[in-house]
Amino acid sequence: MRFRTRAPGRLTKRVTLSVCISLLVLPGAGNAKALDPVTASGYTETKIGRPLITQAIGIANAILAASSAYRLKAGWTPADKDKPATNELAVYLIAPTSPPFVIQVPFKSCRCVFVQESAFRKSLSAYSGKPKQMLRIEPSHMLAFMLLHEIGHVDNGNPGAYDDASADLNLTETEQKERERAADALAARALVAASKDTKSTSGFLDAMNVQLAVTNASWNLAAVRLLDHFGGSPLCAKDLFADRGLSHPNYELRILTVNDIIANTRTSHELVEQFESCRAPAPR
Repeated sequence: MRFRTRAPGRLTKRVTLSVCISLLVLPGAGNAKALDPVTASGYTETKIGRPLITQAIGIANAILAASSAYRLKAGWTPADKDKPATNELAVYLIAPTSPPFVIQVPFKSCRCVFVQESAFRKSLSAYSGKPKQMLRIEPSHMLAFMLLHEIGHVDNGNPGAYDDASADLNLTETEQKERERAADALAARALVAASKDTKSTSGFLDAMNVQLAVTNASWNLAAVRLLDHFGGSPLCAKDLFADRGLSHPNYELRILTVNDIIANTRTSHELVEQFESCRAPAPR
């Protein structure tokens, strides 16, 4: 599964933050001597980035405790042979590839998640804290949200696909876009459930922190759109409001929608409605 971000204008090519699942076929599947998931997928595991991944896994698991049986674990930790966990997804750190990816899940081949730490940090830096107008986003909090999204795909039983070959701007509704929205919604609902769980202090605090990361991302993406593309918003410029490719909805709209599910206020509703008004077909 690749996690790519749809950001306005020139950021579209360098911001990698919307999510999908690639169906990888592992060589030797069904063979007792099959290679491990990383090697079988043609990747190399790395130790670089373990502190970030470990922290994000802990945050995501604390949040999931309020609403889901799924849990994440570091792929480099030994499995408990006496207590096999069918609800666990292992997270592996992958060395840089060309082209890079942020998150990838071989949905049908193993219950695991692949993460490239350097690609994740690069994608986040494009809309986190560079200009003074941007708010800082804690990397572990945003990565935890992305992991929750992946759990959403698994829970919904909907593998995704990334339309890497097409960069066409469009407003076409597709089944895959709906799958991405559904996974976003499950991640948002997990945050809401954890924020209401009075029995778990850690889950509550982690949910609050991840919610803040999503809110800050929404603010920052709007700042990029308004400041870097003067006049584009009033004119409803297609490169700012349309979807890029057929697999994922517009990234800013996704973040606005997640924030709306979490906040559920009149203001959050209006922000989504205002954005979507620029995606409506022009009257003839």
